[in-house]
Amino acid sequence: MSQAPRLARLFTPTYAALINAQIVSPAKSQVVKPNELASALMRPLQTSIYEPHRSPAYLAATLSYGLIQGHPFLDGNKRTAFFLANEYLRAHGIPGLADDGHVGKAYEGLRELAERHISVAAGRADLESFTQNK
Repeated sequence: MSQAPRLARLFTPTYAALINAQIVSPAKSQVVKPNELASALMRPLQTSIYEPHRSPAYLAATLSYGLIQGHPFLDGNKRTAFFLANEYLRAHGIPGLADDGHVGKAYEGLRELAERHISVAAGRADLESFTQNK
């Protein structure tokens, strides 16, 4: 059974805004599109309801994708998306995005992962290509 309903109560707009504030500090964090933020944070729950076969990694990707595409913050959207997706996986008990479960190899795939985030922001990648492991 998916943990998406429980995590939807934890990954709130307030939590995301606090994370973004830490990421863009010392600049001031600003939510410029609150509806886009709420929508992005609900993507994993919606996906888990309509596509219950999806993995936690896919659900985390939907969260990240929604934040990048929705651009709810004035600054730090991709960084916040990466952080929240990473924490979403960790809340499922899965190693984070960059470590692939191997101690000592934490940053091996980070560049490729960052490139995928940038491709989404630039409009060169859709959700399906964003979630594919390369």
